[in-house]
Amino acid sequence: MDRSDSDLSGRVDNVPGDTEPAAQLSVACEDAASSEGRAAEGTTHANMIARLADVSEADYRAGVYLAREAHQNTIFRDIPFSEAKARAIFDKATAQPNRFGLIYAVPGGDEPLAENGLYGFASVHAGEYFLGSGTLIATVQTLNISRHLSGNILGGKVALRLVQAIRKWAKERRCSHILVHVTNGLNVVESDKFFRRCGMRVVGGNYFEVV
Repeated sequence: MDRSDSDLSGRVDNVPGDTEPAAQLSVACEDAASSEGRAAEGTTHANMIARLADVSEADYRAGVYLAREAHQNTIFRDIPFSEAKARAIFDKATAQPNRFGLIYAVPGGDEPLAENGLYGFASVHAGEYFLGSGTLIATVQTLNISRHLSGNILGGKVALRLVQAIRKWAKERRCSHILVHVTNGLNVVESDKFFRRCGMRVVGGNYFEVV
């Protein structure tokens, strides 16, 4: 797949009904409420694009950098981060983009990504419902925003752009539903607020216990 085939670019717009970006969605949805109040202080980047990750080593290194950062901001941070597993996810997504989407939010332009250059990424998988057949559901395993964007308007726009890209990816694969898992265990209220403002509704919940 060449870069033009993997392009999910477009203008960064607010979700219908919003007059400013929704609550800041950072790696753990941190600072979400405060980001809304400080949105006017941020800097916009109209040339930001969303695209599928490519097979380059630069894309891999940028992805694993943000994945490692995201891991440190979940309730599972005591579990050692596995770069081997991160590599396997990256390789599967780049080899099978019709079923596994690794969507990057990046600066516009043709320069290779710096290791810390990702604005954010989302990982989504298209598969059948476990008790049904003939219909695909797009399941979002993770949506992460770089922590250095926390608290400014660009972080909120990155989150919105990734949601828009996920919807486009799912429609192109004729998925009937999008299902988002929120399992970082932190800032649950802010996560709920963000996805509701994106037009999604709650259909259940995740429950947690240490054994």
